[in-house]
Parts: sequence; structure tokens; C-alpha cells
Amino acid sequence: MSLDSPLFLFVFLPAVLAGFFVAPTRFRPHVLLAASLIFTAMGDVSALPVLAVSILGNHALALAIGNARDAGRTVRRKRLTALGVAANIGYLAKAKYLAFVVSALPFLESSGIDPANIHGLPPLGISFFTFQAVSYLVDVSRGQVAAEKNLLRTALYLSFFPKMIAGPIARYAAMLPGMRLPRPALSDVAAGSVRFCLGLAKKTLLAGTLGPVADAAFSARPLGGALDMGTAWLGLLAYTGQIYFDFSGYTDMAVGLGRMFGIALPENFDHPYVSRSVREFWRRWHISLSTWFRDYLYIPLGGGRVSPVRVQGNLLTVFVLCGLWHGASWTFVVWGLFHGVFLVLERTRFGRAMDAAPAALGHAYALLAVMLGWVFFRAADLPQAVNYLGALFSFRFEGFAYTWMTAASRQALCALVLAVVFSLPLGGAARTVSGLAGRCGTLGRGAAAAAAILAPAALLVLSAMQLAAGTYSPFIYARF
Repeated sequence: MSLDSPLFLFVFLPAVLAGFFVAPTRFRPHVLLAASLIFTAMGDVSALPVLAVSILGNHALALAIGNARDAGRTVRRKRLTALGVAANIGYLAKAKYLAFVVSALPFLESSGIDPANIHGLPPLGISFFTFQAVSYLVDVSRGQVAAEKNLLRTALYLSFFPKMIAGPIARYAAMLPGMRLPRPALSDVAAGSVRFCLGLAKKTLLAGTLGPVADAAFSARPLGGALDMGTAWLGLLAYTGQIYFDFSGYTDMAVGLGRMFGIALPENFDHPYVSRSVREFWRRWHISLSTWFRDYLYIPLGGGRVSPVRVQGNLLTVFVLCGLWHGASWTFVVWGLFHGVFLVLERTRFGRAMDAAPAALGHAYALLAVMLGWVFFRAADLPQAVNYLGALFSFRFEGFAYTWMTAASRQALCALVLAVVFSLPLGGAARTVSGLAGRCGTLGRGAAAAAAILAPAALLVLSAMQLAAGTYSPFIYARF
């Protein structure tokens, strides 16, 4: 079950909302935990025992780490923290990367281990709840949060259903107030509902429409045996929009749901495609992941306080691991390394020159670099990625007219235009319109209030119609 499935929208969510608001405040965390476990079971029942072990193990370790810290037993605290981090990351590595490691190391295959015999998909949400568990243990060890004595709150922190499939990766301290006393105001419920509808529309109306265009380009069998340049760029533009609106749409839905239940979840995006550098892109894209790697890997490795060579090595290490976090594939490794190389370059004269360049040039550079990186992210394997990159600069246009008439329907082209528009920061324009409406007297304020209600409702109806048309596709980040 996904956040945009009809079962979730029309059965599960209404039932959970009803149970949550009917229950006394002290029992609302129990309702949310029960809903989260049911949600997980409906998505992947095999994930439940893994999640249960994670909850119990990390709860016990956090208490032990906290006790060691309170007693001033530094060595024991560090050993317990290392044990907890190793256990969490070790199981994540086994679940996601064992087959990849075996296939990448020939001597393991020659010893009789066959990667084809390593069956099964990783448990639902393991990349997300594992990173949350690690951050919790480390924060307790550092004294940034107290170890939670209430097992129910630890369980809810790791399993809260809005973020279970694709994040964001929440910190314990941020979620704690809402888990202790989930009493959302009516304004929070309303704002969360609007945010949820906006995210659903991003996913179904924009990402869902752009996806087939990207799929057609990346799976094309073009005339003459080579993908033409126009089709390749059209497909890459479509995927650039698809992945942003798919993932940011999920985040909007998750954050909106959290607000409806009185639990704060972190923002994950800040208009990343307006960036003027790759390093700025990573301050705006998947913020909860990039800050996790910064706080729990990059800074412990020395961050920017060490020699330039070590800083470069730290950046490359972080981004290779960031790529691997997304999946056990060489394409993700290269994608991470690709971004890491750009971050290293931007710490040299090249970066200083780009900082001094006109804003338009910086935007073009960053967007081109990010888009070329998406080729590795989307491609099935490295040969396809290399071929696709070649097509982008092939100056072949034989099949382009055919592509525009078929794969790029009017609906998809409209979605492309809207994707460009809604990738821009529009908050200032919205506030200006709202201010103008307010100065128009009662009629203007009434029109603005009506629009604030009708627009999300219209988006919900249109999204439901799109889902009913059978155009459902899973969230891209759900498989990570």
C-alpha cells in the first residue's frame, strides 16, 4: 500500500483519522503506532519482524548508551554506540548489498556463492528507518537527546507510516514533542490536508504524466539502432521533472500527514533546480539525507577542517556511499561519484570562477550537471547510460518528429511546461496575490478563502480521476 493508492486514500487514511480524533489524547500515539504497523504489514509483511527487532534492539541500546553517558563511562558509551551503528548498518548492507558485493568480487563467485541464489527484496523502508535508528543512537551518545524510556515512542519514531516508504529521514528530537502530545490544532489539520493534496497532485498529475515520456526515451528502440538527440533530451527533461515531482510530492504528502497528526517531519526540498552550483543543489535536494551524511559521516571524518586532499577524499567517500544508499548498482555508484567530483571541483578555482560568473551561467551549469547525472540514476546499467549520454550529443534528429507526435502527447508537453513553472519559487508571487486580494475588501478576501478551499479539493478530484484511469505508478524512492 502506498500513500497514493485508492486503498490508502479512501479506506485506510479516513479510518486512521477517525480513530485518532475519537481517541483520548493519551491514547493517540497508540492509534498511530497500530496504524503504522498495519500499514507496514500491508506493504510488506516480511518487514514487520525486521522492524520489530530494530525497535527493540535500538531501544535497549539507546538506554544502555544513555546510562553509560550519565555514569561518565566514556569507553563503554563509545563501544555501545559503535556496536549499535555496526549492527544497523551491517544488517542494511546484508539486506541490500550482499548480491551486489558477491557479483562484484569474482573470488566470492568462484568460491561457490551464486548471487542469483540470494533471493528477496530488502524489507520495506529499511534504508530510511535504519538511518533514523543510527541518528538516534549517535544523538543519545553525543548527549543531544535523552534516551527514550517509553518503548511505544521509540517504536512510533521508527515506524511512523507517512515516512515509512520514502522518508523524510527524521531526527528523534524533532518528532518527540508531537509523539508525546499529539494535539494538532484545526489550522494544522487544514494546512496538512492542503499540503497532502498538493503532493498527491504533484505525483499523479505531473510525475505520472511525465513518466511515460521518460520511459519511452530510456527504453527506445529507435530507427537506425541509435537514439536521436531530440528524443534523448526530451526524455531527460521529462525524467528531470518526474523524479523531482515524484519525490517532492511524496514528501509533501508525508509532511502534510504528519502535520494533520501533530507530528513535525522535516522539509526535504527547497526548489533544487534553481541552484547555481552542485553544492547548492545538495543543500536543496533530499535535505534530510544530505544533512544525515553531513552530520554522521562527513563531519566525523574531519569535514572541511582537514587538509585539502583529505577533504576531497571525504567528499568522494560520502557521495559514493550516498549513491550506494539509493541501490546496489554500479549506476548509483557512478551517480554518487559524479556528484562528488563536481563538489571537489567546486572547491577549486573552477568553483570560485563559477561563483563570480553571471547568475544565468551558474544556473545553466548546475542544471546541466544535475541532468547529466540523472542519466546514470535512471539507466538500467552503465552501457545504457553511456549510450544515452552519447545520444544527447549525437546531433541525430531522425526520429524526433515521430517522438513529438507519439510519446510526447499534448498532455505530457503541458506537464513539462507546468513542471518548469512549479520548479520555481512561487511563494512570493502567492503572497503578492493574497495581499492584493486582501486589499480588495470583503469580496477579495472571500474569493481568496474560497480559492484556498476549492483549489486543493479540485487537485484531489483530478488526482483521484487520474488514479481511477489506471495510470498508477509507484513512487521512485519507494524502492530505495
